[in-house]
Amino acid sequence: MDGRFVRADTADIERIWRERWGLPLISVRRQYEPADVEGMFYEDEWGTPQGLVTWHVDGDDAEIVSLDAFEQGRHIGGRLIDAAENELLALGVKRVTIVTTNDNIRALSFYVRHGYRLVALHLDAVEAVRKVKPSVPLTGNHNLPLQDMLELVKQF
Repeated sequence: MDGRFVRADTADIERIWRERWGLPLISVRRQYEPADVEGMFYEDEWGTPQGLVTWHVDGDDAEIVSLDAFEQGRHIGGRLIDAAENELLALGVKRVTIVTTNDNIRALSFYVRHGYRLVALHLDAVEAVRKVKPSVPLTGNHNLPLQDMLELVKQF
């Protein structure tokens, strides 16, 4: 598949986050609004967005805040994470963090395959998210209780 990466503006990020996640996005250490991040879309050869990745940089540390392949199984996520890492390397980032929930086994496998290491399990972290976003369900993928956050890190 031939495609290209295009910078995402704040309005685009807000639209996608509202549709897919709700606002704000909440990580282990902080909450993010669309204006807090940078991002890029991967577009197919016809200019149709196929995925979005966003990140926040703090010195030589960064966090990938969201990674959304709009259709699974087409290697969009891999293209997005590679492009984000290249951007972050160019900015001098030495360490990238990604957080996912305990029910997202597919994401955990994906991140480990891309060189991320599991560094922390944050027990009951999703309860803190529910205080801000009460609509977060009690169960997630595979009907697993949605309760903890997994923190993964990649060093460059």
